[in-house]
Amino acid sequence: MSDHLTPVEVCERMIGPLPVLERIAGYRPKAGYAWRRSSQGRPAGDFTGVKIMRALLAYASARNIPLTADHLIWGAPASEIEALLGNTAADQVAAE
Repeated sequence: MSDHLTPVEVCERMIGPLPVLERIAGYRPKAGYAWRRSSQGRPAGDFTGVKIMRALLAYASARNIPLTADHLIWGAPASEIEALLGNTAADQVAAE
């Protein structure tokens, strides 16, 4: 079993579950479940378009979530995401 997360899995860990991602991207409920399945033009776990990725990046940036464009294109190892989230939590505690 690989510890590499798909772009959708990265966003679920960093931002929230599919219903949250759908709302941020401006999609109707349940639309995001298609992102988990492959289609003719993309592998499972990839987002269906640039509009979604831009919305997620803007949301993350406004909230100091360390999501990058590379995460949205390539995904990332789970250990990298956990380290980034650990740093974010420590930064928030230090700021209080």
